[in-house]
Amino acid sequence: MSTTKKPVILAFTDVESTGLDPFLHDPWEIAVVLRVDGQDDEEHVFRIEPDLTNADPEALRINRYHDRTADPDWVWDDRETAARHLHILLDGAVLVGSNPAFDAEMLTHLLGRYFDQPRPWHYRTLDIVTLAAGSLYGRAAERARRGVGAWFPRITAVLGWPWRSYDVSRLVEVDPPAPEVGHTALPDARWVRDVWDRITVPGAPLAATDEQLAVMAGDALARLNGGQL
Repeated sequence: MSTTKKPVILAFTDVESTGLDPFLHDPWEIAVVLRVDGQDDEEHVFRIEPDLTNADPEALRINRYHDRTADPDWVWDDRETAARHLHILLDGAVLVGSNPAFDAEMLTHLLGRYFDQPRPWHYRTLDIVTLAAGSLYGRAAERARRGVGAWFPRITAVLGWPWRSYDVSRLVEVDPPAPEVGHTALPDARWVRDVWDRITVPGAPLAATDEQLAVMAGDALARLNGGQL
């Protein structure tokens, strides 16, 4: 009986679409930063021409659809070829994203045109915003057990509600994509990867000393309160 361990495959993913409803709207730009144990990260971008009949104008404004696709160097990929490539890339992978449930639904409707199994990835997707917030609360729990200050309310105040992805990213000291490239699939997928690494790789700020985390939380609280702690 073979005991060969399957490699861990992470797919840091971002999908730009014509709206938020997977039944009405289409993904038109998909980026995957694929990480397989022991190998360098691979970057893949797919551009699939959408049906704009039911497109949400606000979504197109936010992801700059018309400006970007008007570039003379813009080239659309063949839909079926892109879908088949994506299916192979994501087979057995864990999707990691900012709201990966949305990405998964958009991809499911795309792949469902060509495959009986349109969800080849692992059933549990991972959200970096939830992961980052959990890491912050985990550090608060450590300090509470050691009797170091009232960290839970401080973390709650810093995070706010509902959690905003870019704010949480800054709290773990990862700059979000710049405005001119935000809501562009590849920069966003790279950002997802960077937040993941910041939290999970040894040496991340969440493994910082009490003093370092105090400075981080204090600065964030000051910004939240207009400079007043």
